[in-house]
Amino acid sequence: MTHLRITGWKHRRDLSLLAFKDWPWSGVNSLLRALAQAHINLPFLLMQGGGGGVRIRLCLERGQRLRAEALAGDLAKEEGWPVPQVTEPVIALTFYPLAGGMTLPAEALACLTGAGLRPLAVGTSLAAMTLILPEKMLPAAVRALGRRFDLPPGGLPPEERVSVVQSPTPRES
Repeated sequence: MTHLRITGWKHRRDLSLLAFKDWPWSGVNSLLRALAQAHINLPFLLMQGGGGGVRIRLCLERGQRLRAEALAGDLAKEEGWPVPQVTEPVIALTFYPLAGGMTLPAEALACLTGAGLRPLAVGTSLAAMTLILPEKMLPAAVRALGRRFDLPPGGLPPEERVSVVQSPTPRES
C-alpha cells in the first residue's frame, strides 16, 4: 500500500478538553466572551449546532482549566445549562495535508480506529487536520499513523512550544 504524504505535523501537550452539551448559541457567545476577557486562549474549538442546542469541544492549557471551568460553571448555574465535562491531559495532534482532500481524515481515522484508538474530537480544514487524543495515546497513535503516512523520521512529531499570550490592554476599535 502506498504511503500518503503530509507536509508537516506537530503536537501540543498538556491540554484540557472541556465538552459542553446543549448550550444555546447565546450561551456560547457569553462563554467565549468571558474566556477572551480572562485572556484564556483556545488552541482548539469545535462547535456543532442542533435542535437541542450547541455541542462544544474546546481545548485550553491545563493551567487555565480551573479558571475556564469556573467561568463556564457560573454561566451554567445561572442559566440552568449542563456543566462541562473535563478530560485531561489531552494532546492536539495536527497534520498539514498535501492536497489530499478528505483522504487524510478518512485514512487517519481508519488507522486510529484500526488500532483501537478513539479520538475525543477531530477538526479539519483545507489547511490542516487536528486530532484530540488522551495524551497517553500519543506513542500508539504515531505507530498506527506511521503505517499509512510518510511521517518525518524520528517517530514523534515536534512539540509546539509556543504559547500565545493575550495583551491585558484591549485594542481600540
